[in-house]
Amino acid sequence: MNKDIKKAVAVSISIFLALVGYYGSYLPMQKSMLFITAMQRAAGMKTINDFEQNFSIPLNVPSPIGQEELVRSMANTIANSFQNVPQKEGVDELVRYVESYFKPIIDRNRGMSFGQDIYILGAMNEFAFIKTGDKKYLQAAENYFKRSVILGPKRPQGLYGLLDVYRMEGNIEGFKITAEQILSQWPDDARTKSVYDQFMKLVSQDAKK
Repeated sequence: MNKDIKKAVAVSISIFLALVGYYGSYLPMQKSMLFITAMQRAAGMKTINDFEQNFSIPLNVPSPIGQEELVRSMANTIANSFQNVPQKEGVDELVRYVESYFKPIIDRNRGMSFGQDIYILGAMNEFAFIKTGDKKYLQAAENYFKRSVILGPKRPQGLYGLLDVYRMEGNIEGFKITAEQILSQWPDDARTKSVYDQFMKLVSQDAKK
């Protein structure tokens, strides 16, 4: 092989390996480190705007991998903080913020953890309903949980989410069908049996009034 060709090949390989190292290792590591810092700072945030700006720093760092995992982690952190948000408007804004980062992930409609992404959005909307009483969140939670069940009919998370939603909606038929599906797959599920018995008891009592 001509020496010039060998040299060109060697340079090309070196550039390729450098790019792989940069995009495959450096950027994801930088993004993760910034996210860890954001998590550490989150407890000291006094306003929702501060909270959002804090998490936007790592989430807006470009990286070929890692975004989906960090968005999920951020969503879980925010959903678990709803009880500390005093006003409905604050919950509305946080849900909007989370869904804005989830949108490109959901629009792709695929991924190894796509079912988990859908479930987390359902859970977040359920928590938002419990906090605010706004039925749009309960409807959104139902839609996400239904989609979660379609993606993984043998996975318990979406089914348990739907069971909670139907219970809160007072959807007797949906509740019964979902409970029966859960118990057909996991007949030793004592918690679902207890929830089912309690709910049906209340339904029977209301019917007698």
